[in-house]
Amino acid sequence: MALQPKPNEIVHLLDLAKQIQVEANKQNIIHVFDDGGYRELLLVKMFGLTKVPGRHGDDGIDPVTGNQYELKTVNLVDTSGNLRLNPGITTCHHVNHEIIDRYRKVSGFLIGIFYINDPARIYEIPSSAFEPYYSRWEHRLNTEEGLNHINNPKIRFGDVLNSGILHYHNPIYDQFIEVGKNQKTRSWKKGDSAQLELF
Repeated sequence: MALQPKPNEIVHLLDLAKQIQVEANKQNIIHVFDDGGYRELLLVKMFGLTKVPGRHGDDGIDPVTGNQYELKTVNLVDTSGNLRLNPGITTCHHVNHEIIDRYRKVSGFLIGIFYINDPARIYEIPSSAFEPYYSRWEHRLNTEEGLNHINNPKIRFGDVLNSGILHYHNPIYDQFIEVGKNQKTRSWKKGDSAQLELF
């Protein structure tokens, strides 16, 4: 017997998704549920930023000051439901000299740390705080033969916690942040996970 679809079972979900996508479209976020779009939507709405349409990257502009920010998010929970002890902050799949120059020119990075769909903390970090990363990436691009870009180098979780200005804080997730904060020198590995109760 073939499966029998029941479209009425998902009508309420489609309605919720449509409402969220309408809000995202107002902020120039085309696919709110792809590649962190929902989390970006929360950042731009919370801080009154405008997302630049058609631009490569996650740029947000403060319409009052004209300051430009690189928007980044990281989730404390992986897709298997495991706690990520030391999640790296992803940058770009093709970091090259042009991307590094762009990072240097923005006013700062706005980094949201999420527990599934809830913001746990949001930090603003001046772009200059990441200069050691830019220099290291440039050195690799200039010295490694045949390397014209670096695939998604990470910013350490501990560097965000230690260098950032905390703008938003939900203390119910502090226990998970503290676990990661104490893992400053070690990358997260699957075996480090703890199964969480998801809600």
